[in-house]
Amino acid sequence: MKQRILLVAVLLWTVVNGFAQIGQAGQKVVTGSQWNIGWGQFEAYATPAKIQMTSVHEGETLAFELKPNGTNQYSYAAAPESVGENPQIVPQGAKVVVKNQEGLKVVIFYDEKDRIENAMFWTFDSPLHNSKWFVIPECCGKYAIGPAPKAGEPDNRERVTIGQLDISFRGVRVDYEVESLNDQALNIITIAPGSDLSGTWYATPTASGLNLYECQKDQYGQFTKVGRTMTLYHADPEQGRWYFASMAILNRCTLGHYRKSSLRLMRNEILASHGYKFTTKDLVDYFTSQPWYHPAESNDHVQLSFYEQMTVALIQAEERKPDSERSPIEEDPLW
Repeated sequence: MKQRILLVAVLLWTVVNGFAQIGQAGQKVVTGSQWNIGWGQFEAYATPAKIQMTSVHEGETLAFELKPNGTNQYSYAAAPESVGENPQIVPQGAKVVVKNQEGLKVVIFYDEKDRIENAMFWTFDSPLHNSKWFVIPECCGKYAIGPAPKAGEPDNRERVTIGQLDISFRGVRVDYEVESLNDQALNIITIAPGSDLSGTWYATPTASGLNLYECQKDQYGQFTKVGRTMTLYHADPEQGRWYFASMAILNRCTLGHYRKSSLRLMRNEILASHGYKFTTKDLVDYFTSQPWYHPAESNDHVQLSFYEQMTVALIQAEERKPDSERSPIEEDPLW
């Protein structure tokens, strides 16, 4: 029992506080580098006195500044409303740390309790940046159309695979594109001609997959739902519902799409993917019912990558937000 308690404490320290350590020398933000925080892209202008971050989609508009406190450690200063966007990423004066670990360059923002509150990532850092994973990781995966059949009944559902580069349905693979606005990906995908799914679809997450709504763009660039609807259920026996959380860094914009109940499962699935043994009954029941989950004999060797640690910390930050400040778009399945 003491060993398990110690391991859990170590895991929590690694996930929540481990990033407070200053990284190796040379981990700095350089002029001209671009950084993404989910809802916007920023370009850095670095001097010995400060780092200015300007909004890319607003030209050279000053968004915020980072003022050095020491090696790779800064304090955050929002731009005055009269000067720039003033996005209020974190409270004024909050600690900011620049890290470069496992090939990932990240600027980490902490709250007043020294917890990770937000993060921005070097745009071209992700090994997935040339694929659709980089823009809508939560949509990629293997799905079945319609809910699973009852126990003992054959599963004759049609399958859809939304991949890193294309979509496969009824034996046909076609390309698809992701709509974006001001460098922010929208959950709208346009599937190329040649498939029975060709057209433009608005994808809304559910706890078990996606709801798809056929839509069209009007002359003002707004999308309106028309025509077909479809519910896709996650159907990959080798991967969990939230496996994308271990594959790509999820920003606060993406995490804001989900209810807190789903965020809790997403966060714990990262541990489950490494065979972590749970003791909370609902988590035990949920994960032991998953065909891909193989609990280890003990949790002694459970280790998260830096990607996964960052994602867990950002999920925890989203879970701390009061419901009054959240507007998740997650829905129940249509059918």
